[in-house]
Amino acid sequence: MQNFFPTKILEWYSQHKRDLPWRTNNSPYYVLVSEFMLQQTQVPRVIEKFKEFTERFPTLQDLAKASKAEVIESWSGLGYNRRALLLHRFAQQVCEKYGGEIPQNKEELQELPGMGPYTTGAILSFAFNLPEPAIDVNVRRIYLRFFQGRDQGLPMSRKEEQELYEFAKQTIPQNKSTDFHNALMDFGSSICTRNTPSCNTCPLQNNCAFFPLYKNHKEKALFVMEKKKEQGTIENGKHIPNRIFRGRMVEFARKNQGREVLIYDLGKVIKKDYQNNEEKWLLSLLRKLQNDGLLNCQKVENKLVLSLPR
Repeated sequence: MQNFFPTKILEWYSQHKRDLPWRTNNSPYYVLVSEFMLQQTQVPRVIEKFKEFTERFPTLQDLAKASKAEVIESWSGLGYNRRALLLHRFAQQVCEKYGGEIPQNKEELQELPGMGPYTTGAILSFAFNLPEPAIDVNVRRIYLRFFQGRDQGLPMSRKEEQELYEFAKQTIPQNKSTDFHNALMDFGSSICTRNTPSCNTCPLQNNCAFFPLYKNHKEKALFVMEKKKEQGTIENGKHIPNRIFRGRMVEFARKNQGREVLIYDLGKVIKKDYQNNEEKWLLSLLRKLQNDGLLNCQKVENKLVLSLPR
């Protein structure tokens, strides 16, 4: 069964693989940039921004030499701006410690900024074709459905994560880690999707432990945990996560570098129904952005001057 799984996945991939710029040129730097961008951002949006970003910073060394402000400006439109700073710090540390060459050693890679278990595995598998699992929520869903016949919402226990990691590593075909992981990503985004999997047309269905559940009890087969509501506030009657307002603040600073603005006027820019009694909330978001190194803010009485860090 473990041999059947990668064989069928790769056969499917040979006919259905997506044409993506970080696959056409899967240099370690391109893979690195794409992985940071793809965290919580849809592929079509990343394709557009990836081209702009790599044209402005063609190499890891170019990125390392850039200012924080330049990197944040180039990240505009992707959201989760903290990723930009982590990517920037990663590039700087690789240049300082490894002469600009992204390390292929797992332990060394894990010590660099932004390198969690998935991103570490992704760099090693996508960029260097090493047999290291890259398990995100989509890949995990495929494995649990096919081999165990179940869905699993977040979180898994540390023991469960480690067991899945060890099992997945055994399924990686020799010298085909890059293609295999690309295949899993495409398969998870088009066939083995979260809410409406295409089980009836899936090439794995005859051996999939999940297919009988889906076929006989479709309405009860999916056990995806509901996404936890993010901390935020109400805007025009709808709950909006604070990260959206934070992103609007950074965008304002990009477009109005060093410009003086009234606190109330900034509030109206970032929140459509902003009221004076929300000033404490507004300033708390600004402090968090300052602490994260994404903004500089000077306050004089009821006015603010926002700027990107240098």
